[in-house]
Amino acid sequence: MFRRELRDYGKWIGIVSGAVAGAAAIAAAVPILKKRAQSAITILRKDHRAVRFLFGALRHTTNPSIRKSIFRQIRSQIETHMRVEEEIFYPAVRNIFTSSAEQQVDQAKLEHQQIKDLLHQVATIDPNSFSFMSKINELKDVIDNHVDVEENQMFPFAHDNMSSEEIEYLGQLIRDQKLEFKEKRAA
Repeated sequence: MFRRELRDYGKWIGIVSGAVAGAAAIAAAVPILKKRAQSAITILRKDHRAVRFLFGALRHTTNPSIRKSIFRQIRSQIETHMRVEEEIFYPAVRNIFTSSAEQQVDQAKLEHQQIKDLLHQVATIDPNSFSFMSKINELKDVIDNHVDVEENQMFPFAHDNMSSEEIEYLGQLIRDQKLEFKEKRAA
């Protein structure tokens, strides 16, 4: 009888040890996941996905008040995103001090101005009109092209020429700045 209890006790120790080891592995992975989530590039990519989702929602409604509401969300997201890029991310990329970095930032800023102009134009159009959705489609195309260049050229360039610590630090600055913008809008 004593052997059986000892054997059962051994099974429990094995189960508990496995659980502890599993928990330790998860605990070790959490900082890595947090660091990844803090990356400036990760944050900016998430912003891109959020705006893409909102454009999809906008395209699937014909209700003018819902269109207007979704457009306001798109505009707010894009303006905040462009502001943190222009104030935090682009200066960091420019500070890589290569002609490629300078060209990429200059081109991105030109695209941002085009996007700002289109946002203003859309805001003045009746959401029930044909021209509203036409201008929305134009805006989406410009944004899609801009996002494609950022994600396939600028982000890999930044990743290759900055340390992970620098990119994480930029992520923290971006997150803090976005929170500040949100608080100011709510006030």
